[in-house]
Amino acid sequence: SPPTCTSAALRSHFASTMADGGEDVKPAVGTISLKVRDQAGTETVFKVKPSTKFEKIFKAYAGRKGVEVNSLRFTFDGERIEPHHTPVDLEMEDGDQVDAIMTQLGGGRN
Repeated sequence: SPPTCTSAALRSHFASTMADGGEDVKPAVGTISLKVRDQAGTETVFKVKPSTKFEKIFKAYAGRKGVEVNSLRFTFDGERIEPHHTPVDLEMEDGDQVDAIMTQLGGGRN
């Protein structure tokens, strides 16, 4: 009868869906999204590999903002992030937030 056929098809569908769903725990092939938030609260999202050095992220962020990379300081949970650090080093997870702080560069105008 048709209901038996349908329930068998549904069981088959759910079995394959559950098998597929159980494997896709990580976002798109080994990348995580990090939100870089400036002092005004504007967020810029970067999708990076957990092994990416922050130096690369810092340069990309500075480029998007049109500022010198050395005029920015980046922190995660209140701790300064160094250019050689990676998200793995800092035990970051998908969706974590990095704070970007403009630093006052020395030298006055005459």
